[in-house]
Amino acid sequence: MGAFRFGLQRLLSYRNLQEEEAKKELGMRRLAMENEIARLSGLRKEEEEIIDKWRQQVQQEIKLPHLQVTQEYSDLLKNRLNQQAEQYKRSKSKVEEQRQVAMQCWQKKRMLEVLKGKAKVEHHRQETIMERNLIDEIVLNSYVRKGGD
Repeated sequence: MGAFRFGLQRLLSYRNLQEEEAKKELGMRRLAMENEIARLSGLRKEEEEIIDKWRQQVQQEIKLPHLQVTQEYSDLLKNRLNQQAEQYKRSKSKVEEQRQVAMQCWQKKRMLEVLKGKAKVEHHRQETIMERNLIDEIVLNSYVRKGGD
């Protein structure tokens, strides 16, 4: 019968390649999301520093120009924080989408691997049957040549 050959091997190889590419893309998107998280964290820290500075100004002598500048910067920072939060949400959404793509690629590949395993078992079973039939035929021929005793 010969060595085992899986008819869908090219497709399985393609699915492996697809899965690897999906994993790489997922890693890149996770890295981008982590960068968004770091930016968001930095902006929040900066906001806390502004609030602390504002509190210090309030406790000291209140100077209207300083207070106005601090308030304007605080407003600007809040806008940046809101924009960064939205960017983070989009990035997180992209990561989730890519995670689903990677999962689908894995499932498709796994399905082919299961089929390959079943085909390999069936191939082995067929080879065993052929081997038994061959042995039976040899024994029968030996028996007939010896005169059937």
